[in-house]
Amino acid sequence: MCYNFLMKKTTILLLLAIFSFNAASHEAQKQTEPLMPEGLTQKWLNCESALEKDNSEEFQKNFEDFTLEVKKSKPSDTVTYYFPEAKTIYESILLGIRDGDNQKISQNVQNWEILQKNISRFQLQQLFYSYRILIAVIIILFLLALALFILYRFSSYSKKENKAFTRQMIQTQEAERERISNELHDTVCQDLRELQFRLEDEKTVELCKKISNDVRNTCYALTPSDLNEGIFEALISLCSMNQKDSNIKIILSIQEDIKSNPRFLVFSKEKSLNIYRIVQEILANAIKHAQAEAISVLIRSFDTENFRIIISDDGKGFDLKTALKKKKHFGLKNIYTRAENMNATVTIKSEEGDGTQVTVTIPYK
Repeated sequence: MCYNFLMKKTTILLLLAIFSFNAASHEAQKQTEPLMPEGLTQKWLNCESALEKDNSEEFQKNFEDFTLEVKKSKPSDTVTYYFPEAKTIYESILLGIRDGDNQKISQNVQNWEILQKNISRFQLQQLFYSYRILIAVIIILFLLALALFILYRFSSYSKKENKAFTRQMIQTQEAERERISNELHDTVCQDLRELQFRLEDEKTVELCKKISNDVRNTCYALTPSDLNEGIFEALISLCSMNQKDSNIKIILSIQEDIKSNPRFLVFSKEKSLNIYRIVQEILANAIKHAQAEAISVLIRSFDTENFRIIISDDGKGFDLKTALKKKKHFGLKNIYTRAENMNATVTIKSEEGDGTQVTVTIPYK
């Protein structure tokens, strides 16, 4: 869970970095655009050249071009924000044009040229600053991607280790169950059978039979012998035995095309046992905790690659989130663990007072 939390955090940071990268790229692009037109100074130089030649016709033509250029060169809000004097210089040029004061125009055009150089220097500084941001964002993106990759590999490796350890633990547990079952069957059951023949009191004989039957049921619960005949035969016996012991109606329905599906015949013993234990655990929870009056077990095909076991009861239901948080609720955790070991998924729908439905989707392979 810790790894998932860190991966989510890293992903969020990565998205923020990408957003910052786009913003910085846009800012850098904006800084490369001209902040002020540069043609105004040249237009006035043409006017001064005509004056020096004392060519009034040429001056008039150049002055008209200069006037048009001035109108187009009004400083933008961005320029006046960083350089408030731009507005003053521009307005002084307009006044010089209105008053026909060439000296004022010339002086302010010079100021305009100085301002243009200052703006270009400022623009270059901003451009360098923006690209430094871009470089920093690229480095951050790279480091975040590297951290995410390392975290993913570490998390994946840990999950594989945990899955292998869990599988080994389950296999060891099942082996120990089989050993205990065989020990009970070969010793206690045999001793009780021999004791029955030696006893004469009818009540004592009946008690021995009951104890022997209970021991056999315990042996079956530990290692279901019906699994040797197939998973369906084992589930039929399981439902029948639970119904007999609990007096709760259990309806088992197996879809016909599943019964004839040859892929069930090649299930490994481990997979069949995992399926059996999951159903066993779900039925035990429904019988012990749900206060159900009826339980249905439906096995049907889902698609060409998977089949489903759907177990529903009409019991009191429960809060799944609360149940999973309880440290002692090993039953539910065991269901999820066994399902994960065979790449199956478990979906539990339950509401307090409205029963429970558990759907296990299991791949054939």
